[in-house]
Amino acid sequence: MFETIQGLSPERAARLALLVERCEPLLGRGGGRGMEDVQRLLRDLGVGVMDAIVVTRVLTGSDAGPGGLAEAKVIVLASSARAAGPRTDRRSAEVARQAEDVADALRRKAQGRGATTIVAIDGAGGSGKTTLAAAVARHIVGSVVVHGDDFYRPMPDHERERLGPEQGYQRYFDWERLRDRVLVPLRDERAARYRTYDWDTGRLGPRREVAPGAVVIVEGVYSARPELAPYCHLTVYVDTPRGTCLERVRARGENSEEWIARWRAAEDHYLHTTWPQTRVDLLVRGC
Repeated sequence: MFETIQGLSPERAARLALLVERCEPLLGRGGGRGMEDVQRLLRDLGVGVMDAIVVTRVLTGSDAGPGGLAEAKVIVLASSARAAGPRTDRRSAEVARQAEDVADALRRKAQGRGATTIVAIDGAGGSGKTTLAAAVARHIVGSVVVHGDDFYRPMPDHERERLGPEQGYQRYFDWERLRDRVLVPLRDERAARYRTYDWDTGRLGPRREVAPGAVVIVEGVYSARPELAPYCHLTVYVDTPRGTCLERVRARGENSEEWIARWRAAEDHYLHTTWPQTRVDLLVRGC
């Protein structure tokens, strides 16, 4: 079940398998409540975000499909069960309002075009851009989400660890591949065809195709960088306080403090040299 995940101990694999077994009966509940009940149970059991994503990936049957990990990540991070209380209610209401604003802007861009409309939703790690992208997609029938995580650049760990902030900004993600395989073809009304990054193996994995003619939401860190923004019809930046972003990244339990520091240094280089907050069409205050 988890054979493709590198570095997974037998004990952790057994624990994840038990979680899958315990959660499966909840998916049969009606009214679309099943997956939310799963996320609520995982939260109540104290399961971290990364393990919840792995379990969700298996439960949705997308573990071997294109973008399976990214789809599971959206489900977990967008779930209201990941947090509780008035603060969460306020945040959910604010995200819904912001999603409606972005969707309205997209509809204005698409009106009378009869063609592909591309929006980039940018923001630092933990800013809420994935949640916002999922909410926008629910507002626009037939829209497609392209995840920046699918364009993480394959390279040896020791090579990635040697990258400084500017090099990390340039090389952590293969933005040239995103441009050439997705943005350029779709702007020319041709199908986008690309391979998604497989986070289990560290290599490029399944192929995905996105047909032209729809609203395409590209979400991810650096998605509105100066080299990519001209290919988008609308650019959005989720401007969330850096302290809040850090809390959320740490809460996911995916990375060490050393890696988080390197990652944020590259983000800071991007923020302080290209100022996406001042360049985008729509600035969203993260919450």
